Amino acid sequence: MFSGQHTRLRRLEESDAGEIFSHWNNYELRQYLPSPLPSSQQDLVEFVHAKDRLFRERNEFFFGIEERSAGRELIGIVNLESVSWISRHAFVGSFCIFKPSLRGKGFGKDAMLTLLDFAFNIIDLHVVALLVESYNQHAIRLYEDCCFQNCGTMRELVYRNGKRCDVTVMDVLKKDFIDRYGILPKGENVF
Repeated sequence: MFSGQHTRLRRLEESDAGEIFSHWNNYELRQYLPSPLPSSQQDLVEFVHAKDRLFRERNEFFFGIEERSAGRELIGIVNLESVSWISRHAFVGSFCIFKPSLRGKGFGKDAMLTLLDFAFNIIDLHVVALLVESYNQHAIRLYEDCCFQNCGTMRELVYRNGKRCDVTVMDVLKKDFIDRYGILPKGENVF
């Protein structure tokens, strides 16, 4: 587990598939995830098993997000994927807070800062990058608050709601994160 000020990141468990499933088939949320297609609960059980295997192999780090003050209730997901141990980089893949009532309250920023602290201060990556739909200004502001910088635009890369959309490429270097946030307190962090 890796703790931020308000959230904890933990490995997914098979029992999380039901909670993920209850949100995954909500198109409002799913449209921002890498696969906008609906899933079954069995698909998500297999997804959790596959992510656990990749975690053990150190190829991807997929975390469930919990609110620290609310026990083990899963409130979202976030991951580092396409990890390059030679170049010391990775990409943020899926990232979301499930319930609309929990968005805009700082849980997303806290979870992202905790993920970046893990990336830079635990597994010693040099750069973390991500892709975000250019129209998603709320997400872009959140990423900028976490030290990400705009690196450019991939034109018409995504097809959403009947039209082509540009994607903004963003990244953060370890030195920029450390200069702004340092090493976050570790608390109960156990790898």
